[in-house]
Amino acid sequence: MTITVTNAIEIDRAPDDVWAVVSDYATDTRWRKGIVEMTPDVDGPPRVGTRVREVLELAGRTYTTETAVTDVGPGLTYGFAGAGTSGRVSGRRTVATSASGDSARFSYEVRLEPGETMPRVVAPLLARWLRHSMRRDLRRLRRLVEAAP
Repeated sequence: MTITVTNAIEIDRAPDDVWAVVSDYATDTRWRKGIVEMTPDVDGPPRVGTRVREVLELAGRTYTTETAVTDVGPGLTYGFAGAGTSGRVSGRRTVATSASGDSARFSYEVRLEPGETMPRVVAPLLARWLRHSMRRDLRRLRRLVEAAP
């Protein structure tokens, strides 16, 4: 079973300002609740092949995921894929000009194939939690970016 969660948010900043935050792995610990580590194998923005170690602490457990950037662009977007203690994961981050043209729209997609150790009955609960968590994280991101000078 694959769980797909996609969400987007308007942020009252230029797309380049939003991209500067969402393409900097170190900032994930500031806007994604529970993320205690996001460590790329090379400094700088995402490049194809960049490997990233993500550590999530949730409900007293630690989940580690190793991903790699699978594609970058065109524009302000990149995809990733990998696996870890929670299962296989892939997704995409995209920043674009909003429909009104005076701000940015950040879209975030995550696909999770839970590992074999996760009971199937837990998957619907996990999907609901991921949707709720992503909405909160994106609101946290908006506050972080809009508060920057």
